Amino acid sequence: MSLARSAFNLTARSAARIGAVAPASSSRAVVARQSPVQLLQTRSVASAPNGTEFIHERKHIADHAAKSADLWRKISMFVCIPGAIVIGVYIYGIEAEHLHHRDHEIHENGGELPERVFYEYNNVRKRSFPWGQQSLFFNAKANYPAEEM
Repeated sequence: MSLARSAFNLTARSAARIGAVAPASSSRAVVARQSPVQLLQTRSVASAPNGTEFIHERKHIADHAAKSADLWRKISMFVCIPGAIVIGVYIYGIEAEHLHHRDHEIHENGGELPERVFYEYNNVRKRSFPWGQQSLFFNAKANYPAEEM
C-alpha cells in the first residue's frame, strides 16, 4: 500500500468517526464535499471560538501594562523628583555649613590649612607623577601637599 493511499484511508477513517463521510457503493469511503483536513478542523462541541480566550487574555495583559506604566510614571513625577529636590536642598545646607567651617579654620590659622596629624601611610609617593609631585586633582585650599622626594 502506498503512503498516499494509507494517508487517505487514515483521514477517511477519522472523518467517518465524526460522522462526516457519505457512504459509497465501492469499498472505499468518499468524503462529501469537504477535504478531510477541513472536517477535522471543524468545531463540533465548543461553545465559543478558541481564539476568544487568547484575545481576551492579550487585551487584559495590555490593559495591565498600561495601568502599571501609568502608576510608575506618577511615582516618578510625584515621589522621586520631589524627593531628589528635597534631598539636594538638605545636602546643600550640610555642605555649605562644612565649607563655612573650613573657611573659618583657615582664617584662624592665618590663611593656611590647620596642622594635621601626620601618618606615614598618607600621601605615600614611590615616584613622582609626570606633571610633578602632587596628584592630578590636587587643590591647595583643601589638600595637604605631598613632601618632595
